[in-house]
Formats: sequence, structure tokens, C-alpha cells
Amino acid sequence: MKVKELMTPVGDYQTLGTDATLGDVSAVLERGSHRDILIVDEKGAFAGILTMLDIITALEPNYKKLFKKNLQSETLSNRYVAEQFKEFNLWNDTLNNICAKGVKISVTDAMHVPEEGHYINEDNDLEYGVHMYMVGTPQPLIVRNNGQVTGVLRMSDVFKEIIGRMHTCALAD
Repeated sequence: MKVKELMTPVGDYQTLGTDATLGDVSAVLERGSHRDILIVDEKGAFAGILTMLDIITALEPNYKKLFKKNLQSETLSNRYVAEQFKEFNLWNDTLNNICAKGVKISVTDAMHVPEEGHYINEDNDLEYGVHMYMVGTPQPLIVRNNGQVTGVLRMSDVFKEIIGRMHTCALAD
């Protein structure tokens, strides 16, 4: 199976313009089925993506300081996590206050543009997409054809496909 057979085409994905705020994002996500938003420029071209992690990081910007540390060398024990929580002064306000301020944040301040290695070609085999997820490529994968963004490959769709195939095999036994 090719990636293009399972991806969600850009036209079927939730998009917002670069002039939107996180308040606009919350309205779109509240009534939609996706957890991410594609951000497009004034010409409708892909400008970036806003994921769940991007939104939470925008609400609590001290995570940017934490992410700069090399956490791979640390053991993520309960004690270490608690120390980081305190050291970086995370979630120092109520969630209601943080969210009330957050609705005014521009999507361009919260979104990210995937690194070159985080795109997948729509003609790649689905197995390659599974491999990208397994080696740590952030979700969702942005799908391209000839350099143009054509869709999104979500881990949930990939997993559903895998489970469906496993079910078919189990019935054949």
C-alpha cells in the first residue's frame, strides 16, 4: 500500500490561515475529528502545522527552556520530573487563566514547520511511514508529491490499517 492510499488529503484536513489565533484553533478542533491543524499562507500553500504538543507548549512556554536540555542523558524518574516541574516553573497559573491568555496567541507563534526529514513522499510504501514513526518522527507525517504538500499521514490511521489486516489474518486461520 502506498502512503497516498491512506493519507488524509490536504483538502479534507482542517486548515487555518496564518492570521488565526489559538482561539480559532480551539473552535475548529472542538467541532472536528482531527487533533492537528494545517496552517496555510494567504495563497493556500502549506506554512506549517500546529499539533497538540505545539499548542500545549504555546500555553506553557517554559517547556521551550526544558526542551533545550539534553533529557536523553537523564533518567525520567518521578523525582527528576518533579524537579524539572519546579525548576522551570511549569504550570504556575491555573489552567483556566493559562487558556484564557492562550486564545490570543497567534498560530504562527505556536506552529512548527517540519524538518526536511519529517516529510514523507506520497509514493512511499506505507511500511516506510511505519518505520518513520517507530524511529521517532513526530506525528503526523506531512505527505508531499514533487515538493508540494498533498496530505497528512496520521499514526491513528496507520494503526487502524495494521489492526484491520491483523484481523483479516486472524479470520483466515
